[in-house]
Amino acid sequence: MKDERGFLATAQTARHTTLRAADDRQEPDEGDRKTATAKGAANVPRSEKVDIMTVFGKPGELDRDLARLGTSRQRFLRINFFALLFALAANFLGITSKLLGLLPDLQGLYLLPADFTQFFPVKGWKRCSADGAFDFIYPVEWLQDQAVALARQTRGAQDQMMTAQRKKRRAPQVETVAAFGPPRGDASENVSVVKSKLPGTLALRSLGEPAEAAQRLLDTAIAPEGSGKEATLIEAVGEMRGTADYQLIYQFEYTVEFDDGRELHNVCAIGAKDDTLYTLTVLAPESAWESKSEKLTQVAQSFRLL
Repeated sequence: MKDERGFLATAQTARHTTLRAADDRQEPDEGDRKTATAKGAANVPRSEKVDIMTVFGKPGELDRDLARLGTSRQRFLRINFFALLFALAANFLGITSKLLGLLPDLQGLYLLPADFTQFFPVKGWKRCSADGAFDFIYPVEWLQDQAVALARQTRGAQDQMMTAQRKKRRAPQVETVAAFGPPRGDASENVSVVKSKLPGTLALRSLGEPAEAAQRLLDTAIAPEGSGKEATLIEAVGEMRGTADYQLIYQFEYTVEFDDGRELHNVCAIGAKDDTLYTLTVLAPESAWESKSEKLTQVAQSFRLL
């Protein structure tokens, strides 16, 4: 009996221990869950506020990084500002030319002085202006005729010497004032401007209609009888390239055949201002004209008096 009673007591004790363990494993009540959540949230680090001026990182981090490099935000901005100005002035990677090229109808070429377009070509073009009397555009790869440039420099030096001696040199009646052509060219493709002094003031309209004036020029100056050349007029037009009366331009297209078989295709634009006649001529071999006509005609169409 004693053994049976001892066995029953041991069983009850084990059962009681098992029930207590089960109670301990039960889910916590609502209050316990809230307490645990609050404690957990307290242990989660809060995200730090980011200064928009730092772009990335902590507030003041950019200034601290710049200070480590021995500079500041203001100095950093100044350096980059001047670097941008330098890049534009130097046309670094063609950036200035590209910006000017965004303007329509090559207007970027006329925002700068003509001499500046030597460094800032626009869409494959440069601009020439001589004596402040006229301007025109020409392909970027063309070079200035050094013989013409040297002759003009020589005359300029002579003028200075004559001025110092209180003398006046007589200006030449006919003078080539500008000429450009492809590098290593043979003069069969180029553009040139000739200035001719007249005995008095000339109005271009006094030469007659464009076709009449062009034919007279071909017969008397370009291919006169006995010159071994034969000129054929293709087209002649007249148009105003500005608002002043003297900005009327006659433009005509013609071919010249030489007695040795050579044939050149030409586009000529002429204008008169006061007592001076300006004649621009752009030409190429007839055999190459078809592939180059658009570009060369654009050179002639850009010619205007200022």
